[in-house]
Amino acid sequence: MKKMLFFLTLLASFAFVSGAMAIQKPAPSSPSAPPGKSTIEKTERFSGVIEKVDEKGKTIVVKGKMIEEKPLPFAIDGKTKIVKGEVTMILGDLKKGMEVSIDYKREMDKLIAIVIRVFVPKEAPKRM
Repeated sequence: MKKMLFFLTLLASFAFVSGAMAIQKPAPSSPSAPPGKSTIEKTERFSGVIEKVDEKGKTIVVKGKMIEEKPLPFAIDGKTKIVKGEVTMILGDLKKGMEVSIDYKREMDKLIAIVIRVFVPKEAPKRM
C-alpha cells in the first residue's frame, strides 16, 4: 500500500511540474520592449485602385473597391516592399489605375505601407 501511495504521489508531482512548465510565459522578444507591451505590430489590409502617386512625398492614394470608400493616402518608407507577382518593383513603377492590395500599419495619424502587391492581370483565354 505504501509503495502504491508513493507511486501516486510521485506521478501527481510529475504532472503538476510539467503542467506548470507548460504555462510559463515566453521570454520577451526584444530587450528594448517595455514589459507588458508586445513588439508585434498589428497590420491591416486595403485593396483598391491607385489614384495618385507622389514620388517626392513618397505617398500613394488608393481608392477602395466599394463605391462609398474614400481614397486613402499611404506613406512609403525604406522598409516598404512593392511586388508584382515574383518581381520586386520601386515606387516609380507604380502608376495611376493599377489595382493593388496593401498591408499597412497605423502610426499616429499616418498609414504606413508595409507591402504593396500589384495585381497581375489575367491573360485572356487563347482561341483556336
